[in-house]
Amino acid sequence: VPYFFRMADCEKMLRAVLQSSKNGVSIRSLQSDYRSLCGESIPFKKLGFSTLEEYLQSIPSVVHLEHRMGELRCFAVVCKATAHIAELVARQKSSKKSRQFQAVNGMMRFKPSTRTPLRQPSVSGVSNWLSNRSRSHGGYRGFSTSGDYRQFDQKLRSITPVEHRSPPSQLASASYDLDLVQSRLIEVLEKHSSGLWMSKLPMVFSKMFGQQLHPQALIDLEKWTHICSVISILTFQITVEQLHITNQSDRLIYPPLPSALKAPSPAASSLQPGPDVLPHLKVTISPCAASKSSAVSVSDDVRQGVKDLLCKLSYGLWAHALPKLFLDTYKIPFPEHILNDLSLLHDICTVEYPIPHDKKKAILYKSDRTDREDSDSCENQQCRSCPFPSGLEVEGPVVPPPLVFPSEQYPSVLITDAKSCNAVTVRYVGKNHSNAQEAMEDAMGTFYSQSSTHLPLSDPVVGRLVAVRGEDEEEVARGQVMEFMTPSKVKVYYVDYGFSVETSVTNLLELHQDFISLPLQATNVQLAGLEAFSSHPQVLSVLDTLAIGKILLMETLDPCQQNEMPVVVLYDTSQDEDLNINSICLKALQDERMNSPLTVNVTYEDVCITNVCSDGIIYCQVPSRGASRLTKLLEEIEAFFISKMTSESLVSRPFSGKFCLARYKGKWSRVEITDIHDNRVIEVLFIDFGVPATLEVTELREIPPLFRKVFAIIPPQATQCRLADLSIPKEGWSPETVQWVKEAVLGSKASKMKVMKVDEHKGNRLVYIYLFTGIDSQELEDCLNHQLAQSDHWQKLTKNNTVTSVDIGLRNIEELTLSSPGFNPVIKSMPQADQGTEESSQPLQMPPSLELPQPGQCVDVFVPVAYHPGYFVLQPWQGFHKLVVLMGEMVLYYNQASTMAIPAEIKKGEVYAAKIDKNWYRVVVKGILSSGLVSVYELDHGKHEVVHSAAFRPLIQEFRYFPFQAIAAQLAGLPQHQWSEDASKVFRNHVEKRALVAQVDHVHEGSEVKGEFWKCKLTVYLVDTSMEDRDVWIHTIMEDLGGESFSAA
Repeated sequence: VPYFFRMADCEKMLRAVLQSSKNGVSIRSLQSDYRSLCGESIPFKKLGFSTLEEYLQSIPSVVHLEHRMGELRCFAVVCKATAHIAELVARQKSSKKSRQFQAVNGMMRFKPSTRTPLRQPSVSGVSNWLSNRSRSHGGYRGFSTSGDYRQFDQKLRSITPVEHRSPPSQLASASYDLDLVQSRLIEVLEKHSSGLWMSKLPMVFSKMFGQQLHPQALIDLEKWTHICSVISILTFQITVEQLHITNQSDRLIYPPLPSALKAPSPAASSLQPGPDVLPHLKVTISPCAASKSSAVSVSDDVRQGVKDLLCKLSYGLWAHALPKLFLDTYKIPFPEHILNDLSLLHDICTVEYPIPHDKKKAILYKSDRTDREDSDSCENQQCRSCPFPSGLEVEGPVVPPPLVFPSEQYPSVLITDAKSCNAVTVRYVGKNHSNAQEAMEDAMGTFYSQSSTHLPLSDPVVGRLVAVRGEDEEEVARGQVMEFMTPSKVKVYYVDYGFSVETSVTNLLELHQDFISLPLQATNVQLAGLEAFSSHPQVLSVLDTLAIGKILLMETLDPCQQNEMPVVVLYDTSQDEDLNINSICLKALQDERMNSPLTVNVTYEDVCITNVCSDGIIYCQVPSRGASRLTKLLEEIEAFFISKMTSESLVSRPFSGKFCLARYKGKWSRVEITDIHDNRVIEVLFIDFGVPATLEVTELREIPPLFRKVFAIIPPQATQCRLADLSIPKEGWSPETVQWVKEAVLGSKASKMKVMKVDEHKGNRLVYIYLFTGIDSQELEDCLNHQLAQSDHWQKLTKNNTVTSVDIGLRNIEELTLSSPGFNPVIKSMPQADQGTEESSQPLQMPPSLELPQPGQCVDVFVPVAYHPGYFVLQPWQGFHKLVVLMGEMVLYYNQASTMAIPAEIKKGEVYAAKIDKNWYRVVVKGILSSGLVSVYELDHGKHEVVHSAAFRPLIQEFRYFPFQAIAAQLAGLPQHQWSEDASKVFRNHVEKRALVAQVDHVHEGSEVKGEFWKCKLTVYLVDTSMEDRDVWIHTIMEDLGGESFSAA
């Protein structure tokens, strides 16, 4: 890109950032604001400047620098083209908090959540949903990421939900005729006596009476027991519960129950949900519904065993997996009749049917009652598991409230200190936390700058919170007295920054009570998987090098109680490859001396070949001291699990990089978790065999504490090898070649390998070898390399494919990781023998069409992809959880059914399952390209992709029950035209990968003609409801861009 173009673009975007704030932007936060808007940092070094300030000083026509309140602030310079925007900004009400977009890592990439749906964008529902999510599935607690010392206004809970609001132009004071509304609701429920979703009530009401239902009526419904029942069917053996989100639109309403029905009676069955409703519900068995005779049919031991399993597997357990898991854990058979009547477990579980019309596939969760009991017991114990980072208790009558955990799954954090892996001090980075702290410190600076408020600390004691004045006597921050060094020197801990300094006693001031209500911003976290090695010197050394002083992504594992120290995984995403800090720390413990040193031109005997991959990698086990020790340890593990396995052996907190155990060929073996799909479907690598597999999480076991340290020092026993002197086809080895090599080497006990070259890169080792099987000779013409090169199918392979010569330098090694795609053997048998016959004998049915919302209706949505305001994709929020479950099931099925035949012919317009990256998607074929490539459209996520034909599989009927979730849409309230790239980038940054509210303006009829699922179906307004005090209508942001949004084309 030419210099002047690059600089002009940068100046243009910089002006856009600065114009959004009338009070200017601090130079400290300018990079993060620019990054949030543009997706990259200000490239001042590429423009020839050594510092950001130097670059800003060079463009006085764009930015004006001023020193205010002890810091350098940046202001936009008004020009003719943007004068109207500056005038609008000047009219804004002044904010006590400086405007920031979000402070993030400069090269951070989005890491999709694989655990639970994102929160619903509703003012009244957010806090309830978060607390419900933490009860049902574990997770974050509290309302927002903000550490604002202003308490959350409880009145917001009664505000009309955002999904029932109208755009500003449509807001009017509609009269609320209570008697008229109630009488009309009676008519509605008489027509829908079998129950009606509350989300559809406004639409039904509007169709019947030609008038919108007043939003307040949806709030008052539960009070009108003489009109309707927002049913909790406690008397009918099931309670219809809310699907993860506490919101009126997720419940069923019925006509009022006659008094005769308040006790169980045959008439009650007429009011139960119909068969078209029940499979979609999450139901809780009511305690009062089960008869005493049923309750005594399940022994207390069985009930307690199931309860322990569900408490350990808080993310849920498939009912079909319960019998085997129960038998493995407790060594007694599970009463099978319970699966036919899950009401027998009414007091300990919640049952969800995520797959409609298949009642056999149920997910069990621990009940809310169990959660409340656990929470109460923890509170009664006065938990101190999350101490202050300073290590001292706060002395004084008032203690700051606890810090609220961020709601996003991967917040940015600054790592400030690490006393051990069990006490890593972090500070959340982002606009919510930063704004609250900056506002408080600005107030502190103003307060203590007045001579009358210079209140020196009269009697400082260790542990007391104080105001600490900086050496320049301008900055004031909160601190805690740690230690008196001398009578005039004291060591204080900056409680909002996470580090300590020595300062003069005269710099300690009395901390006013107004500055105690903000939670301490520095907090401690615990690194997952490193509990047993928290103070190991090698681990702390790696942590100091890779984490301290850096901004990283942090994943908090579920479940996490408010008074519990968060257990986290840290990621550095600033490099070409994401670094899992926890995993790197664990691998630093491995003693490479336990493996045989591989020396060039040395031949090794008794080599065991464990796996052959399509990318030409062959995994070999070489005899070593570590292999012998590992064999003995695994034998001890077998004996241990036979006698001492309990529910504590289950993996309750899976995370990428975790080491645990799983069955391989009937024996326990070490695995590393490489990917997590929905907390129940896990991808692992058997590290001692080089075999990848997809398993259910119930098949994993924790390494017993007795064995963890000795297991940690033994390196993986599978060595990555490649046959020397063989070129690698561009598309990799064909299935026939892989099978030929497998038949030649797998199971051979007399294999030898001669090492020709060893390459090391980023901790990965690749060995180039000559491989000999079943013979004593070491002549080159007898090695497998020569035999393969001379074979007919190899000649055919290299002739029909573009061949890339083997460059055994570091360039090719960079792509090698433990999770490299390769041959995936079947770990579990899959029923597929007659799959093709059944499919060919009768055509598979298409999923039912997704019911589109009607004009004027508000729905909660997620935006997986956005191109520009004229084209983006919505996913209905209500179906988000079912989609996660479906994709997990697809990954489990297709990865394990590795021998399923590839469709003989890929046809345009047909629907298939296709593997893209590491997931399986439902796709429709848009076109057939050259070189085996196929253009597809993801039917649930709305992305257009190009996939190789080898990645296709038939989409079986089991995965065709659920409607395709992607809805193409365009933004309402704007003229449709060609959008500029800058305007499209701004739009994407506001909507993509976000949960929003969509108000439907228009439905496009006939949008699926000829199977063109990607055609625009809706015109909608989008509303961001994530802020407490206001809603952001996206079309107004795009309107403010004015003429800059039009493309020159």
